[in-house]
Amino acid sequence: MYSNTRSILVHDIMSHPVVTAQPDESIKSIAVKMQKHGVGSVVVVNASEQPLGIITKGDIVRRLVTKKRLMLRMMLVTKAKNAMTSPILTIDRKRRLEDAARFMMESKVKRLCVVSEEKKLIGIITDNDIMRHSSELIGVLNEIIDTGYVKEAGEIGIKM
Repeated sequence: MYSNTRSILVHDIMSHPVVTAQPDESIKSIAVKMQKHGVGSVVVVNASEQPLGIITKGDIVRRLVTKKRLMLRMMLVTKAKNAMTSPILTIDRKRRLEDAARFMMESKVKRLCVVSEEKKLIGIITDNDIMRHSSELIGVLNEIIDTGYVKEAGEIGIKM
């Protein structure tokens, strides 16, 4: 399952395929997709499958349900492009899991879209994915400590 290198890579544990939506889809349609697929977020993509933004259950609650308007009407007329969090943070599929964890922590996000070299959406990695694989990650970090191999802080930057 994991790559032959000593580091676990993002593509080793990412979830795929990702539930996606188009920018003009209604929030109601997106909420139905979340329920149907049992996910907490939907990635909004363009025609080239490049991620534009993300809509989470929390976004729907914060931006729509708490407003003092008729909720059903808002869900029918509000489009994904108007409710999504954007720009979305992405990470290359070949990055190390520890880089993804650090990037998520520094950016204060719970999800990163995993993209190909062409910047197309190929997966998603969440804080829960990282927690599920934390024992492997600790093993990798212990190996790095034992061998004395530590990257300089400037080598870690991965913002895209």
